[in-house]
Amino acid sequence: MNLSVQSYDVIVIGAGGGGLRSAIGAAQAKARTLVICRGKSNRSGATLLAGANISADIACDGETLARLGVSQGNKKDTKDAWFSDIIHEGFYLNNQDLATMYVETAGDRLAEMIDWGMEVHGMEGAREVSVFGSDILDTMMRRCRELNVEFMEDTMFTDLLMKDGQVCGVVCVDLYSGEIKALRCKAVVLATGGAHGIFSENSGSSDLCGEGQAAAMRAGAEMIDMEMVSFCPTVVTWPTMYKGNILPYILFSTGYGRVLNKYGKTFTDRYLSRHVERLALDSEWNKMLLSYALNAEIQEGRGTRQGGLYYALDLHPQEIMEELYADLPPLKTGIYADIMKIFEADRSLVIKPAAHYFEGGVRIDTACRTSIPGLFAAGECTGGMFGANRVSAATTEMMVEGAVAGNSAAAFARDTSLLPIDTAQMEAIEAELLKPFTNRGGQSPEQLRSRLHAISAEAMPVIRTAEKLTEGIAAVEELQHELEHVTLSDTARTYNREWRRSLELRSMLPVAKTMFKSALVRDESRGVHVRGDMLRTSNVKNLYNIVFRGESLEDAKAPAVLTRMKPEIGEWSYTEYIEKIVAEETGEEDA
Repeated sequence: MNLSVQSYDVIVIGAGGGGLRSAIGAAQAKARTLVICRGKSNRSGATLLAGANISADIACDGETLARLGVSQGNKKDTKDAWFSDIIHEGFYLNNQDLATMYVETAGDRLAEMIDWGMEVHGMEGAREVSVFGSDILDTMMRRCRELNVEFMEDTMFTDLLMKDGQVCGVVCVDLYSGEIKALRCKAVVLATGGAHGIFSENSGSSDLCGEGQAAAMRAGAEMIDMEMVSFCPTVVTWPTMYKGNILPYILFSTGYGRVLNKYGKTFTDRYLSRHVERLALDSEWNKMLLSYALNAEIQEGRGTRQGGLYYALDLHPQEIMEELYADLPPLKTGIYADIMKIFEADRSLVIKPAAHYFEGGVRIDTACRTSIPGLFAAGECTGGMFGANRVSAATTEMMVEGAVAGNSAAAFARDTSLLPIDTAQMEAIEAELLKPFTNRGGQSPEQLRSRLHAISAEAMPVIRTAEKLTEGIAAVEELQHELEHVTLSDTARTYNREWRRSLELRSMLPVAKTMFKSALVRDESRGVHVRGDMLRTSNVKNLYNIVFRGESLEDAKAPAVLTRMKPEIGEWSYTEYIEKIVAEETGEEDA
Protein backbone atom coordinates (compact mmCIF):
# COMPACT_ATOMS: atom_id res chain seq x y z
CA MET A 1 0.00 0.00 0.00
CA ASN A 2 1.19 3.47 -0.86
CA LEU A 3 1.06 5.81 2.16
CA SER A 4 0.73 9.33 0.79
CA VAL A 5 3.29 11.83 2.02
CA GLN A 6 0.57 14.46 1.75
CA SER A 7 -1.83 15.05 4.62
CA TYR A 8 -5.07 16.99 4.80
CA ASP A 9 -7.16 18.74 7.38
CA VAL A 10 -10.40 17.36 5.95
CA ILE A 11 -11.06 14.57 3.45
CA VAL A 12 -14.55 14.46 1.93
CA ILE A 13 -15.77 11.17 0.46
CA GLY A 14 -18.13 11.78 -2.44
CA ALA A 15 -18.55 14.50 -5.07
CA GLY A 16 -22.32 14.76 -5.31
CA GLY A 17 -24.06 17.80 -3.90
CA GLY A 18 -23.48 16.78 -0.28
CA GLY A 19 -19.78 16.18 -0.84
CA LEU A 20 -19.15 19.35 -2.81
CA ARG A 21 -21.06 21.49 -0.28
CA SER A 22 -19.09 19.85 2.56
CA ALA A 23 -15.85 20.65 0.75
CA ILE A 24 -16.95 24.26 0.31
CA GLY A 25 -17.77 24.52 4.01
CA ALA A 26 -14.42 23.08 5.06
CA ALA A 27 -12.40 25.18 2.60
CA GLN A 28 -14.22 28.38 3.57
CA ALA A 29 -13.05 27.67 7.11
CA LYS A 30 -9.43 27.56 5.81
CA ALA A 31 -9.02 23.79 6.02
CA ARG A 32 -6.91 22.02 3.44
CA THR A 33 -9.59 19.89 1.81
CA LEU A 34 -9.51 16.87 -0.49
CA VAL A 35 -12.53 15.32 -2.21
CA ILE A 36 -12.31 11.65 -3.19
CA CYS A 37 -14.81 10.52 -5.84
CA ARG A 38 -15.55 7.38 -7.81
CA GLY A 39 -15.90 9.24 -11.11
CA LYS A 40 -15.50 12.80 -12.34
CA SER A 41 -15.67 15.47 -9.69
CA ASN A 42 -18.81 17.24 -10.90
CA ARG A 43 -20.55 14.23 -12.45
CA SER A 44 -20.51 11.68 -9.63
CA GLY A 45 -23.18 10.53 -7.21
CA ALA A 46 -26.94 10.94 -7.30
CA THR A 47 -27.30 14.71 -7.66
CA LEU A 48 -26.95 14.56 -11.44
CA LEU A 49 -30.00 12.29 -11.53
CA ALA A 50 -32.16 14.62 -9.44
CA GLY A 51 -35.40 15.09 -11.35
CA ALA A 52 -33.87 12.97 -14.12
CA ASN A 53 -31.98 16.20 -14.88
CA ILE A 54 -35.21 17.44 -16.44
CA SER A 55 -36.23 19.41 -13.38
CA ALA A 56 -34.79 18.88 -9.92
CA ASP A 57 -36.26 20.77 -7.01
CA ILE A 58 -34.77 22.60 -4.04
CA ALA A 59 -37.28 23.12 -1.23
CA CYS A 60 -37.72 26.22 0.90
CA ASP A 61 -40.56 27.85 2.82
CA GLY A 62 -42.71 30.29 0.86
CA GLU A 63 -42.00 33.26 3.12
CA THR A 64 -38.26 32.94 2.47
CA LEU A 65 -38.81 32.42 -1.27
CA ALA A 66 -40.77 35.67 -1.35
CA ARG A 67 -38.02 37.48 0.55
CA LEU A 68 -35.43 36.17 -1.93
CA GLY A 69 -37.55 37.30 -4.86
CA VAL A 70 -37.93 33.76 -6.19
CA SER A 71 -41.71 33.43 -5.88
CA GLN A 72 -44.57 35.40 -4.36
CA GLY A 73 -47.07 32.58 -4.78
CA ASN A 74 -46.82 31.13 -1.27
CA LYS A 75 -45.51 34.05 0.78
CA LYS A 76 -47.72 33.34 3.82
CA ASP A 77 -46.05 29.96 4.24
CA THR A 78 -43.73 29.97 7.28
CA LYS A 79 -40.78 27.94 8.52
CA ASP A 80 -42.97 26.66 11.36
CA ALA A 81 -45.59 25.41 8.92
CA TRP A 82 -42.92 23.70 6.83
CA PHE A 83 -41.39 22.11 9.93
CA SER A 84 -44.81 20.81 10.97
CA ASP A 85 -45.36 19.24 7.54
CA ILE A 86 -41.95 17.52 7.64
CA ILE A 87 -42.70 15.99 11.03
CA HIS A 88 -46.14 14.80 9.94
CA GLU A 89 -44.67 13.39 6.73
CA GLY A 90 -41.96 11.60 8.74
CA PHE A 91 -44.61 10.03 11.02
CA TYR A 92 -42.98 11.63 14.09
CA LEU A 93 -39.82 9.58 13.76
CA ASN A 94 -37.69 12.55 12.66
CA ASN A 95 -34.92 13.98 14.80
CA GLN A 96 -36.74 17.27 15.29
CA ASP A 97 -33.50 19.13 16.05
CA LEU A 98 -32.18 18.12 12.61
CA ALA A 99 -35.48 19.10 11.00
CA THR A 100 -35.25 22.51 12.70
CA MET A 101 -31.75 22.99 11.28
CA TYR A 102 -33.12 22.03 7.85
CA VAL A 103 -35.94 24.58 7.74
CA GLU A 104 -34.01 27.37 9.46
CA THR A 105 -30.99 27.32 7.13
CA ALA A 106 -32.50 26.18 3.81
CA GLY A 107 -33.03 29.76 2.66
CA ASP A 108 -29.39 30.68 3.29
CA ARG A 109 -28.22 27.69 1.27
CA LEU A 110 -30.54 28.49 -1.62
CA ALA A 111 -29.56 32.17 -1.60
CA GLU A 112 -25.86 31.42 -1.80
CA MET A 113 -26.39 28.99 -4.67
CA ILE A 114 -28.21 31.70 -6.60
CA ASP A 115 -25.42 34.14 -5.74
CA TRP A 116 -22.87 31.62 -7.04
CA GLY A 117 -24.66 31.49 -10.39
CA MET A 118 -27.19 28.64 -10.22
CA GLU A 119 -30.08 29.26 -12.62
CA VAL A 120 -33.64 28.98 -11.31
CA HIS A 121 -36.23 27.86 -13.89
CA GLY A 122 -39.35 28.63 -11.90
CA MET A 123 -41.39 26.70 -9.36
CA GLU A 124 -42.54 23.06 -9.30
CA GLY A 125 -44.91 23.53 -6.39
CA ALA A 126 -45.58 25.81 -3.47
CA ARG A 127 -42.12 25.23 -1.96
CA GLU A 128 -40.11 23.61 -4.76
CA VAL A 129 -37.67 25.69 -6.82
CA SER A 130 -36.99 24.17 -10.24
CA VAL A 131 -33.33 23.69 -11.23
CA PHE A 132 -31.17 21.22 -13.15
CA GLY A 133 -29.20 18.63 -11.15
CA SER A 134 -26.22 19.29 -13.41
CA ASP A 135 -26.42 23.02 -12.63
CA ILE A 136 -26.31 22.28 -8.89
CA LEU A 137 -23.07 20.36 -9.38
CA ASP A 138 -21.52 22.87 -11.77
CA THR A 139 -22.32 25.78 -9.45
CA MET A 140 -20.75 24.04 -6.46
CA MET A 141 -17.77 22.95 -8.52
CA ARG A 142 -16.99 26.53 -9.53
CA ARG A 143 -17.04 27.53 -5.88
CA CYS A 144 -14.76 24.60 -4.96
CA ARG A 145 -12.22 25.72 -7.54
CA GLU A 146 -12.34 29.30 -6.20
CA LEU A 147 -11.50 27.90 -2.75
CA ASN A 148 -8.68 25.62 -4.02
CA VAL A 149 -10.38 22.39 -3.00
CA GLU A 150 -8.31 19.41 -4.21
CA PHE A 151 -9.81 16.40 -5.98
CA MET A 152 -8.85 12.75 -6.39
CA GLU A 153 -11.01 11.34 -9.18
CA ASP A 154 -11.70 7.77 -10.35
CA THR A 155 -10.87 6.57 -6.86
CA MET A 156 -12.87 4.19 -4.69
CA PHE A 157 -12.98 4.77 -0.94
CA THR A 158 -12.94 1.56 1.11
CA ASP A 159 -12.03 2.15 4.76
CA LEU A 160 -11.47 4.57 7.59
CA LEU A 161 -8.16 4.41 9.42
CA MET A 162 -8.45 4.71 13.20
CA LYS A 163 -6.07 5.56 16.05
CA ASP A 164 -7.15 5.42 19.68
CA GLY A 165 -10.81 5.49 18.67
CA GLN A 166 -10.42 8.52 16.41
CA VAL A 167 -10.29 8.87 12.63
CA CYS A 168 -6.75 9.44 11.34
CA GLY A 169 -7.04 8.71 7.61
CA VAL A 170 -8.69 6.80 4.79
CA VAL A 171 -7.91 3.92 2.45
CA CYS A 172 -8.88 4.03 -1.21
CA VAL A 173 -8.21 2.29 -4.53
CA ASP A 174 -7.18 4.00 -7.77
CA LEU A 175 -9.62 2.44 -10.23
CA TYR A 176 -7.27 2.78 -13.19
CA SER A 177 -3.96 1.62 -11.75
CA GLY A 178 -5.36 -0.65 -9.02
CA GLU A 179 -3.01 0.99 -6.52
CA ILE A 180 -4.17 0.96 -2.89
CA LYS A 181 -3.53 4.25 -1.14
CA ALA A 182 -3.62 5.46 2.46
CA LEU A 183 -4.13 9.16 3.14
CA ARG A 184 -3.70 10.96 6.44
CA CYS A 185 -6.15 13.56 7.70
CA LYS A 186 -7.59 15.07 10.85
CA ALA A 187 -11.27 14.71 9.92
CA VAL A 188 -13.41 12.87 7.37
CA VAL A 189 -16.82 13.78 5.96
CA LEU A 190 -18.83 10.91 4.49
CA ALA A 191 -21.11 12.07 1.66
CA THR A 192 -21.44 8.78 -0.22
CA GLY A 193 -25.18 8.73 -0.83
CA GLY A 194 -27.43 5.70 -0.57
CA ALA A 195 -27.00 1.97 -1.03
CA HIS A 196 -29.07 1.53 -4.18
CA GLY A 197 -26.87 -1.25 -5.55
CA ILE A 198 -28.34 -3.66 -2.97
CA PHE A 199 -31.49 -3.70 -5.09
CA SER A 200 -31.79 -4.88 -8.67
CA GLU A 201 -34.69 -2.46 -9.10
CA ASN A 202 -33.35 0.97 -8.17
CA SER A 203 -33.35 4.53 -9.47
CA GLY A 204 -29.81 5.45 -8.41
CA SER A 205 -26.50 5.82 -10.17
CA SER A 206 -24.29 2.76 -10.55
CA ASP A 207 -21.71 3.89 -7.97
CA LEU A 208 -24.10 3.97 -4.99
CA CYS A 209 -23.20 0.92 -2.93
CA GLY A 210 -23.26 2.11 0.69
CA GLU A 211 -19.48 2.28 1.12
CA GLY A 212 -19.76 5.20 3.55
CA GLN A 213 -22.26 3.42 5.77
CA ALA A 214 -20.25 0.18 5.68
CA ALA A 215 -16.94 1.91 6.51
CA ALA A 216 -18.63 3.78 9.36
CA MET A 217 -19.99 0.50 10.73
CA ARG A 218 -16.56 -1.14 10.57
CA ALA A 219 -15.19 1.81 12.55
CA GLY A 220 -17.89 1.36 15.20
CA ALA A 221 -20.25 4.23 14.31
CA GLU A 222 -23.96 4.23 15.03
CA MET A 223 -26.58 3.61 12.33
CA ILE A 224 -30.18 4.73 12.67
CA ASP A 225 -33.52 3.56 11.19
CA MET A 226 -31.97 1.51 8.40
CA GLU A 227 -35.33 -0.10 7.65
CA MET A 228 -36.60 3.19 6.20
CA VAL A 229 -36.18 3.05 2.42
CA SER A 230 -38.35 5.07 0.03
CA PHE A 231 -39.29 3.48 -3.26
CA CYS A 232 -40.04 5.46 -6.40
CA PRO A 233 -43.28 3.86 -7.62
CA THR A 234 -43.04 4.14 -11.40
CA VAL A 235 -39.50 3.22 -12.47
CA VAL A 236 -38.85 1.45 -15.77
CA THR A 237 -38.10 -2.25 -15.52
CA TRP A 238 -38.82 -3.14 -19.19
CA PRO A 239 -37.53 -2.65 -21.86
CA THR A 240 -34.40 -3.57 -19.93
CA MET A 241 -32.22 -1.08 -21.83
CA TYR A 242 -34.11 1.69 -19.97
CA LYS A 243 -34.20 -0.11 -16.62
CA GLY A 244 -33.93 2.30 -13.69
CA ASN A 245 -35.11 5.35 -15.64
CA ILE A 246 -37.58 7.51 -13.68
CA LEU A 247 -39.16 9.27 -16.66
CA PRO A 248 -42.56 7.67 -15.92
CA TYR A 249 -42.42 9.22 -12.45
CA ILE A 250 -41.63 12.64 -13.91
CA LEU A 251 -44.52 12.26 -16.35
CA PHE A 252 -46.88 11.04 -13.65
CA SER A 253 -45.93 13.87 -11.28
CA THR A 254 -46.58 16.34 -14.09
CA GLY A 255 -50.05 14.89 -14.59
CA TYR A 256 -49.58 12.60 -17.60
CA GLY A 257 -50.17 8.86 -17.79
CA ARG A 258 -51.78 6.01 -15.84
CA VAL A 259 -50.64 2.83 -14.11
CA LEU A 260 -52.54 -0.31 -15.16
CA ASN A 261 -52.46 -3.94 -14.04
CA LYS A 262 -52.12 -6.77 -16.54
CA TYR A 263 -55.85 -6.55 -17.27
CA GLY A 264 -55.54 -2.91 -18.27
CA LYS A 265 -57.40 -1.77 -15.13
CA THR A 266 -56.60 0.94 -12.58
CA PHE A 267 -56.52 -0.43 -9.05
CA THR A 268 -55.26 2.02 -6.42
CA ASP A 269 -58.74 2.31 -4.88
CA ARG A 270 -58.33 -1.30 -3.67
CA TYR A 271 -55.65 -0.24 -1.21
CA LEU A 272 -56.22 3.45 -0.50
CA SER A 273 -59.24 5.44 0.62
CA ARG A 274 -60.60 7.95 -1.86
CA HIS A 275 -58.97 10.86 -0.02
CA VAL A 276 -55.57 9.18 0.29
CA GLU A 277 -55.78 7.96 -3.31
CA ARG A 278 -56.11 11.56 -4.48
CA LEU A 279 -53.06 12.40 -2.38
CA ALA A 280 -51.20 9.48 -3.99
CA LEU A 281 -52.09 10.62 -7.49
CA ASP A 282 -51.68 14.37 -7.10
CA SER A 283 -49.01 15.17 -4.51
CA GLU A 284 -45.46 14.49 -3.31
CA TRP A 285 -46.90 11.76 -1.07
CA ASN A 286 -47.07 9.64 -4.24
CA LYS A 287 -43.75 7.87 -3.62
CA MET A 288 -44.88 6.24 -0.38
CA LEU A 289 -48.55 5.72 -1.16
CA LEU A 290 -48.28 4.55 -4.77
CA SER A 291 -45.36 2.26 -3.98
CA TYR A 292 -47.52 0.56 -1.35
CA ALA A 293 -50.48 0.15 -3.72
CA LEU A 294 -48.37 -0.99 -6.68
CA ASN A 295 -46.40 -3.51 -4.65
CA ALA A 296 -49.63 -4.87 -3.17
CA GLU A 297 -51.16 -5.30 -6.66
CA ILE A 298 -48.07 -7.16 -7.87
CA GLN A 299 -48.09 -9.40 -4.78
CA GLU A 300 -51.77 -10.16 -5.46
CA GLY A 301 -50.73 -11.65 -8.81
CA ARG A 302 -52.07 -8.93 -11.07
CA GLY A 303 -48.69 -7.82 -12.38
CA THR A 304 -47.50 -8.19 -15.97
CA ARG A 305 -45.59 -11.15 -17.35
CA GLN A 306 -42.41 -9.06 -16.94
CA GLY A 307 -43.12 -8.76 -13.21
CA GLY A 308 -44.30 -5.16 -13.04
CA LEU A 309 -47.27 -3.04 -14.10
CA TYR A 310 -48.04 -1.10 -17.26
CA TYR A 311 -47.41 2.60 -17.56
CA ALA A 312 -49.63 3.97 -20.31
CA LEU A 313 -49.48 7.44 -21.81
CA ASP A 314 -52.54 8.45 -23.80
CA LEU A 315 -51.31 10.93 -26.43
CA HIS A 316 -54.58 11.22 -28.34
CA PRO A 317 -55.71 13.63 -29.59
CA GLN A 318 -52.52 15.11 -31.03
CA GLU A 319 -52.94 18.24 -28.91
CA ILE A 320 -52.13 16.25 -25.75
CA MET A 321 -48.72 15.32 -27.15
CA GLU A 322 -48.13 18.95 -27.99
CA GLU A 323 -49.03 19.94 -24.43
CA LEU A 324 -46.61 17.35 -23.04
CA TYR A 325 -43.70 18.49 -25.17
CA ALA A 326 -44.46 22.12 -24.30
CA ASP A 327 -44.38 21.25 -20.57
CA LEU A 328 -41.22 19.10 -20.82
CA PRO A 329 -39.06 20.13 -23.82
CA PRO A 330 -36.18 17.77 -22.87
CA LEU A 331 -38.39 14.85 -23.92
CA LYS A 332 -37.46 15.62 -27.51
CA THR A 333 -33.76 14.88 -26.96
CA GLY A 334 -31.45 12.01 -26.02
CA ILE A 335 -32.68 8.91 -24.23
CA TYR A 336 -36.02 10.54 -23.47
CA ALA A 337 -36.78 10.91 -27.18
CA ASP A 338 -36.12 7.18 -27.58
CA ILE A 339 -38.49 6.31 -24.74
CA MET A 340 -41.15 8.64 -26.11
CA LYS A 341 -41.09 6.69 -29.39
CA ILE A 342 -42.49 3.73 -27.44
CA PHE A 343 -45.45 5.80 -26.30
CA GLU A 344 -45.91 7.35 -29.74
CA ALA A 345 -46.17 3.81 -31.13
CA ASP A 346 -49.13 3.32 -28.74
CA ARG A 347 -47.22 0.89 -26.53
CA SER A 348 -46.54 0.90 -22.79
CA LEU A 349 -43.56 0.69 -20.49
CA VAL A 350 -43.42 -1.84 -17.67
CA ILE A 351 -42.72 -0.19 -14.35
CA LYS A 352 -42.48 -1.20 -10.71
CA PRO A 353 -41.45 0.38 -7.40
CA ALA A 354 -37.67 0.74 -7.14
CA ALA A 355 -35.38 1.67 -4.25
CA HIS A 356 -35.05 5.43 -4.45
CA TYR A 357 -34.02 7.17 -1.22
CA PHE A 358 -32.59 5.96 2.09
CA GLU A 359 -34.04 7.76 5.13
CA GLY A 360 -31.82 5.66 7.41
CA GLY A 361 -28.05 5.82 7.63
CA VAL A 362 -25.18 7.05 9.76
CA ARG A 363 -26.50 8.68 12.92
CA ILE A 364 -25.52 12.36 13.23
CA ASP A 365 -26.26 15.30 15.51
CA THR A 366 -26.92 18.92 14.54
CA ALA A 367 -23.18 19.49 14.01
CA CYS A 368 -23.24 16.49 11.60
CA ARG A 369 -20.94 14.64 13.98
CA THR A 370 -21.16 10.86 14.13
CA SER A 371 -20.43 8.81 17.25
CA ILE A 372 -16.76 8.52 16.11
CA PRO A 373 -14.44 11.47 16.89
CA GLY A 374 -13.27 13.08 13.66
CA LEU A 375 -15.99 11.48 11.53
CA PHE A 376 -18.78 13.62 10.08
CA ALA A 377 -21.47 12.84 7.52
CA ALA A 378 -23.89 14.67 5.23
CA GLY A 379 -26.69 13.89 2.80
CA GLU A 380 -28.34 10.60 1.99
CA CYS A 381 -25.77 8.43 3.78
CA THR A 382 -27.04 9.90 7.07
CA GLY A 383 -30.20 9.09 8.97
CA GLY A 384 -32.61 10.91 11.26
CA MET A 385 -33.65 14.00 9.33
CA PHE A 386 -36.75 12.64 7.59
CA GLY A 387 -37.87 9.93 9.99
CA ALA A 388 -40.11 7.35 8.37
CA ASN A 389 -40.76 9.12 5.06
CA ARG A 390 -39.14 11.87 2.99
CA VAL A 391 -41.43 14.21 1.11
CA SER A 392 -39.37 17.40 1.26
CA ALA A 393 -36.29 17.76 -0.96
CA ALA A 394 -33.12 15.72 -0.55
CA THR A 395 -31.29 18.47 -2.47
CA THR A 396 -31.99 20.86 0.40
CA GLU A 397 -30.81 18.23 2.88
CA MET A 398 -27.46 17.77 1.12
CA MET A 399 -26.83 21.52 1.04
CA VAL A 400 -27.86 22.11 4.66
CA GLU A 401 -25.99 19.13 6.10
CA GLY A 402 -23.03 19.60 3.76
CA ALA A 403 -22.46 23.17 4.93
CA VAL A 404 -22.64 22.13 8.58
CA ALA A 405 -20.52 18.99 8.16
CA GLY A 406 -17.74 20.82 6.30
CA ASN A 407 -17.60 23.63 8.82
CA SER A 408 -17.71 21.22 11.78
CA ALA A 409 -14.97 19.05 10.29
CA ALA A 410 -12.75 22.10 9.75
CA ALA A 411 -13.33 23.25 13.34
CA PHE A 412 -12.44 19.76 14.61
CA ALA A 413 -9.28 19.76 12.47
CA ARG A 414 -8.18 23.14 13.88
CA ASP A 415 -8.22 21.73 17.39
CA THR A 416 -6.71 18.35 16.56
CA SER A 417 -3.21 17.10 15.86
CA LEU A 418 -2.52 14.78 12.93
CA LEU A 419 -2.39 11.26 14.34
CA PRO A 420 0.01 8.55 13.17
CA ILE A 421 -1.39 5.70 11.10
CA ASP A 422 -1.35 2.23 12.60
CA THR A 423 0.78 0.22 10.17
CA ALA A 424 -0.68 -3.10 11.27
CA GLN A 425 -4.22 -1.87 10.66
CA MET A 426 -3.25 -0.54 7.26
CA GLU A 427 -1.62 -3.82 6.25
CA ALA A 428 -4.62 -5.86 7.44
CA ILE A 429 -6.97 -3.77 5.32
CA GLU A 430 -4.70 -4.12 2.29
CA ALA A 431 -4.58 -7.91 2.71
CA GLU A 432 -8.38 -8.06 2.88
CA LEU A 433 -8.81 -5.90 -0.21
CA LEU A 434 -6.36 -8.02 -2.24
CA LYS A 435 -7.63 -11.43 -1.09
CA PRO A 436 -9.90 -11.98 -4.14
CA PHE A 437 -6.80 -12.12 -6.36
CA THR A 438 -5.44 -15.20 -4.56
CA ASN A 439 -8.74 -17.03 -3.98
CA ARG A 440 -9.52 -20.10 -6.06
CA GLY A 441 -12.73 -22.03 -6.62
CA GLY A 442 -15.19 -19.46 -5.34
CA GLN A 443 -18.06 -17.75 -7.10
CA SER A 444 -17.59 -14.61 -9.16
CA PRO A 445 -18.62 -11.17 -7.86
CA GLU A 446 -21.38 -11.01 -10.48
CA GLN A 447 -22.84 -14.30 -9.27
CA LEU A 448 -22.87 -13.07 -5.68
CA ARG A 449 -24.33 -9.73 -6.72
CA SER A 450 -27.17 -11.45 -8.60
CA ARG A 451 -27.93 -13.54 -5.55
CA LEU A 452 -27.98 -10.44 -3.35
CA HIS A 453 -30.48 -8.83 -5.73
CA ALA A 454 -32.72 -11.89 -5.52
CA ILE A 455 -32.48 -11.86 -1.71
CA SER A 456 -33.31 -8.17 -1.38
CA ALA A 457 -36.27 -8.50 -3.76
CA GLU A 458 -37.72 -11.19 -1.50
CA ALA A 459 -36.77 -9.77 1.90
CA MET A 460 -37.03 -6.00 1.43
CA PRO A 461 -39.67 -4.97 -1.11
CA VAL A 462 -42.11 -2.21 -0.19
CA ILE A 463 -44.18 -4.71 1.81
CA ARG A 464 -42.08 -7.10 3.87
CA THR A 465 -42.69 -9.82 6.52
CA ALA A 466 -40.81 -11.27 9.48
CA GLU A 467 -40.50 -14.63 7.72
CA LYS A 468 -38.90 -13.17 4.59
CA LEU A 469 -36.65 -10.83 6.59
CA THR A 470 -35.39 -13.68 8.76
CA GLU A 471 -34.65 -15.75 5.67
CA GLY A 472 -32.94 -12.72 4.08
CA ILE A 473 -30.64 -12.20 7.06
CA ALA A 474 -29.51 -15.83 6.95
CA ALA A 475 -29.01 -15.63 3.16
CA VAL A 476 -26.90 -12.47 3.43
CA GLU A 477 -24.76 -14.06 6.15
CA GLU A 478 -24.15 -16.96 3.76
CA LEU A 479 -23.14 -14.50 1.04
CA GLN A 480 -20.74 -12.80 3.46
CA HIS A 481 -19.11 -16.16 4.05
CA GLU A 482 -18.88 -16.83 0.32
CA LEU A 483 -17.47 -13.36 -0.32
CA GLU A 484 -14.40 -14.42 1.65
CA HIS A 485 -13.75 -16.91 -1.16
CA VAL A 486 -14.87 -14.78 -4.12
CA THR A 487 -12.73 -15.51 -7.18
CA LEU A 488 -11.74 -13.21 -10.02
CA SER A 489 -11.19 -14.35 -13.59
CA ASP A 490 -9.07 -11.25 -14.27
CA THR A 491 -5.98 -11.12 -12.05
CA ALA A 492 -4.71 -7.75 -13.29
CA ARG A 493 -5.36 -4.87 -10.88
CA THR A 494 -5.59 -2.21 -13.62
CA TYR A 495 -9.21 -1.13 -14.09
CA ASN A 496 -10.50 -4.47 -12.89
CA ARG A 497 -14.29 -4.34 -12.95
CA GLU A 498 -14.64 -7.69 -11.17
CA TRP A 499 -12.46 -6.50 -8.29
CA ARG A 500 -14.51 -3.32 -8.01
CA ARG A 501 -17.67 -5.41 -7.85
CA SER A 502 -16.20 -7.50 -5.02
CA LEU A 503 -15.31 -4.33 -3.10
CA GLU A 504 -18.86 -3.04 -3.61
CA LEU A 505 -20.21 -6.31 -2.20
CA ARG A 506 -17.94 -5.86 0.82
CA SER A 507 -20.01 -2.72 1.52
CA MET A 508 -23.44 -3.79 0.32
CA LEU A 509 -23.68 -7.03 2.29
CA PRO A 510 -23.27 -5.58 5.80
CA VAL A 511 -25.53 -2.65 4.92
CA ALA A 512 -28.21 -5.04 3.59
CA LYS A 513 -27.98 -7.16 6.71
CA THR A 514 -28.42 -4.08 8.90
CA MET A 515 -31.45 -2.98 6.88
CA PHE A 516 -33.07 -6.41 7.15
CA LYS A 517 -32.39 -6.64 10.90
CA SER A 518 -33.77 -3.17 11.52
CA ALA A 519 -36.92 -3.99 9.52
CA LEU A 520 -37.34 -7.12 11.62
CA VAL A 521 -36.93 -5.22 14.90
CA ARG A 522 -39.56 -2.61 13.98
CA ASP A 523 -42.68 -4.66 14.62
CA GLU A 524 -45.16 -2.23 13.06
CA SER A 525 -45.84 -0.41 9.81
CA ARG A 526 -44.84 3.27 9.77
CA GLY A 527 -44.26 5.50 6.76
CA VAL A 528 -42.24 3.75 4.09
CA HIS A 529 -41.69 0.72 6.33
CA VAL A 530 -44.63 -1.59 5.65
CA ARG A 531 -44.87 -4.94 7.43
CA GLY A 532 -47.47 -7.02 5.65
CA ASP A 533 -47.71 -9.18 8.77
CA MET A 534 -48.11 -6.14 11.08
CA LEU A 535 -50.26 -3.57 9.27
CA ARG A 536 -50.65 -1.33 12.31
CA THR A 537 -48.92 1.76 13.66
CA SER A 538 -48.41 2.17 17.39
CA ASN A 539 -47.47 5.40 19.13
CA VAL A 540 -47.84 3.53 22.42
CA LYS A 541 -44.73 1.38 22.08
CA ASN A 542 -43.04 2.21 18.75
CA LEU A 543 -42.11 5.90 18.98
CA TYR A 544 -38.42 5.10 18.86
CA ASN A 545 -35.47 5.07 16.50
CA ILE A 546 -33.67 1.78 15.94
CA VAL A 547 -29.94 2.29 16.49
CA PHE A 548 -27.19 -0.21 15.71
CA ARG A 549 -23.58 0.28 16.74
CA GLY A 550 -20.74 -1.15 14.67
CA GLU A 551 -20.61 -4.48 12.89
CA SER A 552 -21.89 -6.39 15.93
CA LEU A 553 -25.37 -5.02 15.16
CA GLU A 554 -26.39 -4.79 18.80
CA ASP A 555 -29.65 -2.90 18.56
CA ALA A 556 -31.03 -0.26 20.88
CA LYS A 557 -34.33 1.58 20.82
CA ALA A 558 -33.69 5.28 21.29
CA PRO A 559 -36.71 7.50 22.02
CA ALA A 560 -37.57 9.71 19.04
CA VAL A 561 -36.36 13.31 19.42
CA LEU A 562 -39.70 15.07 20.01
CA THR A 563 -38.42 18.50 21.06
CA ARG A 564 -41.14 20.59 19.36
CA MET A 565 -44.07 18.41 18.29
CA LYS A 566 -45.56 15.37 19.98
CA PRO A 567 -48.06 12.97 18.41
CA GLU A 568 -51.25 11.59 19.81
CA ILE A 569 -50.66 8.36 21.70
CA GLY A 570 -52.65 5.44 20.37
CA GLU A 571 -52.69 2.53 17.90
CA TRP A 572 -54.19 2.50 14.43
CA SER A 573 -54.21 0.37 11.30
CA TYR A 574 -51.55 1.45 8.81
CA THR A 575 -53.98 3.14 6.44
CA GLU A 576 -55.97 4.71 9.30
CA TYR A 577 -52.82 6.34 10.62
CA ILE A 578 -51.98 7.67 7.15
CA GLU A 579 -55.45 9.24 7.09
CA LYS A 580 -54.82 10.74 10.51
CA ILE A 581 -51.41 12.18 9.57
CA VAL A 582 -52.81 13.67 6.36
CA ALA A 583 -55.70 15.23 8.26
CA GLU A 584 -53.31 16.74 10.81
CA GLU A 585 -51.09 18.18 8.09
CA THR A 586 -53.94 19.67 6.09
CA GLY A 587 -55.75 20.95 9.17
CA GLU A 588 -58.86 18.93 8.41
CA GLU A 589 -58.93 17.50 11.95
CA ASP A 590 -59.63 20.97 13.31
CA ALA A 591 -62.31 21.75 10.75
